Amino acid sequence: MERTWTYEQQQVISLQGRSLLVSAAAGSGKTAVLVERIIQKITNAKHPIDIDRLLIVTFTNAAAAEMRERIGAAIEQAVDRQPGSAHLRRQQTLLHNAQITTIHSFCLYVIRNYFHRIDLDPDFRVADEGELKLLKSDVLDRVLEQYYQEARPEFLTLSETIATGKNDAPLKDTVLKLFEFAMSYPWVEEWLEGCREPYQISSMEEFASLDLAKGLLAYLKALTGQWARQMRLCQAVSMEEDGPQMYAELLGREASQMEDAADSQSYQEFYQNIQSISFGRLPAARKYAGDPLKKEQVQKGLSLLIQECDKPFQDFKKDKYPGMIENFSKKHQEMFQALEYLYQH
Repeated sequence: MERTWTYEQQQVISLQGRSLLVSAAAGSGKTAVLVERIIQKITNAKHPIDIDRLLIVTFTNAAAAEMRERIGAAIEQAVDRQPGSAHLRRQQTLLHNAQITTIHSFCLYVIRNYFHRIDLDPDFRVADEGELKLLKSDVLDRVLEQYYQEARPEFLTLSETIATGKNDAPLKDTVLKLFEFAMSYPWVEEWLEGCREPYQISSMEEFASLDLAKGLLAYLKALTGQWARQMRLCQAVSMEEDGPQMYAELLGREASQMEDAADSQSYQEFYQNIQSISFGRLPAARKYAGDPLKKEQVQKGLSLLIQECDKPFQDFKKDKYPGMIENFSKKHQEMFQALEYLYQH
């Protein structure tokens, strides 16, 4: 039974003489449409194309195998409809040599067949991941050793910014990660230029306008809001009839302070709201006659909450987070100079 295509699918199948970009959800029939487009090319009555003249690239070997199988099945069905077609029977033979593969395999095929055109030793082989990792590490060690010997101020600033003490492992990890990320993009220089943008600023207002800053502020607000909800739960238990009601006022005040921080609309406002948060000591409960388990529940819950959020709050107050410091611009520019050297070298 012949398959019925939607209008959009039929457009993809039949449109010729131009480039096509197809975007569709998983399970929408992209592979089936591509197979049909290929079949129509090789069965075209006026200008039939041999299957081995097409390059069909997939992301994985499994996808390539599935594509080859589907195309083979479609050719077989076409042969059943036209058993006397020598062209279709030829396609069954050519299918085994057709370039239905991943981009890596195709590139390897080109290099193996045209090594003489690029002056490459034909005895080359593809290194495995372990070998590549060791080679990268060895090359990076030699490069860093050379830079340490030259002792340029820019490089030393970079090393002091990223490395810790006498251990330069963080610097090596940063360089390797930057390399891996950059090489995964088609336009490496443009991507690196984009990485520099968040540091090319001179004021808190410019920083706050960045997507990076907006995302970070949203994260901080969400985290503070979560802590506020935990504080409210402790307060709710303390306000129960047999709960430790003497704790309720303090817990409510501290929860309100956290909620104010979670509602902040800017870094400056968030920073100001954080300044007012301090965890006071729970009042004495010597004459408490309520449920001792609820009292213990509130005390343990508050203790765990303080362990989780007190240090981040203290860090905020000590200006350890971007955008929370009066001399923000100066420190940011110092970091930019270090990263600028990293991106350029």
